[in-house]
Amino acid sequence: MSPLAKKAFESVNNTLKYQSDAVQNLYLQYQNDAFSQANLQESLNILFTTNYINHGRIVICGIGKSFKIANKLVATLNSLSIHAAELHPSEALHGDLGLINESKDCLILLTASGNTSELLQLLPHLSPSLPIILLTCNRDSKLSNHPQVNSLLYAALPSYLNEETIHGLPAPTVSTTLSLILADATILALSEMIEDDLLKRKKQFSMKHPGGSIGSYLSHLNDNLNNQPSAVPLRKAISSQVSNSSLLSLNQIAQNFKSTSLSVGNSTDNKSHISSLTSSDDECSIMDIKESARSNVDVVLTNAIKMAEPEQSKVIAQEDIALLKKSDELKVLQWITLFDFLIIDMEKLLAIETTTVKQLYKSKFADSDRSDDSWSKFHWELMRSFKDIDI
Repeated sequence: MSPLAKKAFESVNNTLKYQSDAVQNLYLQYQNDAFSQANLQESLNILFTTNYINHGRIVICGIGKSFKIANKLVATLNSLSIHAAELHPSEALHGDLGLINESKDCLILLTASGNTSELLQLLPHLSPSLPIILLTCNRDSKLSNHPQVNSLLYAALPSYLNEETIHGLPAPTVSTTLSLILADATILALSEMIEDDLLKRKKQFSMKHPGGSIGSYLSHLNDNLNNQPSAVPLRKAISSQVSNSSLLSLNQIAQNFKSTSLSVGNSTDNKSHISSLTSSDDECSIMDIKESARSNVDVVLTNAIKMAEPEQSKVIAQEDIALLKKSDELKVLQWITLFDFLIIDMEKLLAIETTTVKQLYKSKFADSDRSDDSWSKFHWELMRSFKDIDI
């Protein structure tokens, strides 16, 4: 190996080591740092409220390399059926601000330094009521301390791990890696908050990602493909799918057949067909089919609310619950004292029993020694605990 090649090889290994150290530092940060944890919870709460409660869009804004990251994050969100859009700060000042619905959407600002002038110039033109999250590597910056910023997604980058220390140049490398990792982890957590059933998440993802090897791998879950009319006999169609989709397991074929079976409607025939396609280790039952087709509506909670006396249930305006602050603690105590249910009045009704709210409240505030992030944890768990109802 020539001296030049050897030097380049050492540089690559050096970069990999420092990048790995930076990621390990990020992991330990979110294990131990209360500030980071509290801000992450508040950020997730804003994102969840925007998507699930307000049916709004997550708008991501950055410039330079941060805009490239914004493009990637928007693509990931949309593939998970979480509506998102990128916003370039310069274009925003020339009309693109119109894509933000300030009553429904939230904004994520991307900047490693937290001092990007183009983002600071944008803030005076945004409504103070628009929730803003800052993805940054700097906890103490102009944007980190700005009153319009509600929470941080903070990827700490110690000076001994930053780009200039490693390479002598401040070219964005380690900071972009950390920002992307933290943002991706947050997006995946958000998708799990919105839908905790893995099979349903996979099915939804397959519908939005029909192309490439991923689309082929998940094709057995894609209703757009499985519901296409075909004169090809069923067994032949399944055999064809196995060859086209590479090595689908028997269980995947059975999962695919669930979707076909649901449209046929004959449970006895469905069960016999599925049994013929699965081994004893990969058995699929009619109960599995019914479970996969079951609505998100909580039937038990719906019936309980319907049977309750009118004065026992309470409809709360959605913003009162979604935007609860620590100063609203007395309001929450009044609710759990006076009412049996809390209902968010929106297009898709959500509800919770106040006994559940009481248990959540006790779990976070029973101890006399409250931490600074107790309210954020309580509010986050509260929003996650609401169930779909049909009344």
